[in-house]
Amino acid sequence: MKKKFTSEEVINSLEGIQRAEGSPFLFTRIQARMKKEENRPEMVFFRFITRPAFALAIALFFIAINGYLVTSVNKKNAMDDLGQPLAAEYVQHDLNPYETNELP
Repeated sequence: MKKKFTSEEVINSLEGIQRAEGSPFLFTRIQARMKKEENRPEMVFFRFITRPAFALAIALFFIAINGYLVTSVNKKNAMDDLGQPLAAEYVQHDLNPYETNELP
């Protein structure tokens, strides 16, 4: 059976409420666990790679490699033009022995 409460009873029921308190050593235990987690090797590594200076250095490294590759490809294409007379000497031959141009 449900008992109906009046609004006065509900309001008065909150009069004796006090703030809940945890164990006196709860805060120190939580702090100790946080310090323990903070010193783990993977956390130290993660903290290092998420530094802005490290991330910027990695980004600049990849940009430099990209620039180097782009400029070396342009130089290589310029050198390929000089190799055209050499390439003209080579003729593609059919390497399949079953397909010959000779008549029986």
